[in-house]
Amino acid sequence: MNSQQYQQEIWNMRLAVKVSLLNSNIPPLYLMIYRQHYLLFYYQQIYDHFNSYSPQINKINQITFQYKNTILTYQIPFGVLIDQYKSEDTFTPIELILIYQKQAQFFTLEDEIKNQIKFNLKWACFGRYNHEGYGDPIKNLTQNVSINDEIQAFKRIKSFEGKEDLFQYYMKIFEKPNTGKIQLPIRIYFKKGGHFQTIIEITDQQQTIGQALNTKIQGINFIFNGLPLNTKISAQDFYDYLYSIDGFCYFVC
Repeated sequence: MNSQQYQQEIWNMRLAVKVSLLNSNIPPLYLMIYRQHYLLFYYQQIYDHFNSYSPQINKINQITFQYKNTILTYQIPFGVLIDQYKSEDTFTPIELILIYQKQAQFFTLEDEIKNQIKFNLKWACFGRYNHEGYGDPIKNLTQNVSINDEIQAFKRIKSFEGKEDLFQYYMKIFEKPNTGKIQLPIRIYFKKGGHFQTIIEITDQQQTIGQALNTKIQGINFIFNGLPLNTKISAQDFYDYLYSIDGFCYFVC
């Protein structure tokens, strides 16, 4: 990959990553990870790489990643984790250490990915729709979306191809409320550690995301998708288009 191709990958919302196995001489694995993907999406590829050099006695559900002495979670988008801890050049590969620890409670990798996305989508639905006059928010995940919809959306999420079809999937879940009350579920992560989850209410189409966030926290500079947040962007655009694969808008401050 030449420098121009590499730059294009960065603009396509992917991050360069170098994975090394702890206390091992096996060559590291270099790969590009989508910002919106969970680390779970890459467990099989990473496991297979090290297993091809030396059969791994550990199981895939024991995989843990360490970055700057911090153990990374796999239940949120990878880009959020890196924005929370990274401070170097964007074009320098992020170095992760692969460690095998106590087994996580899942049986198949694909089921765990689906379960984590649906778990977060459920909370996102509650954030968007759990207000007076709307009804049961979980109907948006059950009545409006078929099993085939879920299967096709999962393929699109993994590959990030056919994004128009993926958008139609989310439109079935995140339909416009019939009350005129628009709520955006957000998660804010802090560089010093910790996070909180809340909703911001969008009062009118002229409201900016900066104005909306200021109703929850003031005097903070936010990072969104690796860049300083343009606080003048319409909050409505975040509600309609700029959420993550699990329905939340993620910010780091």
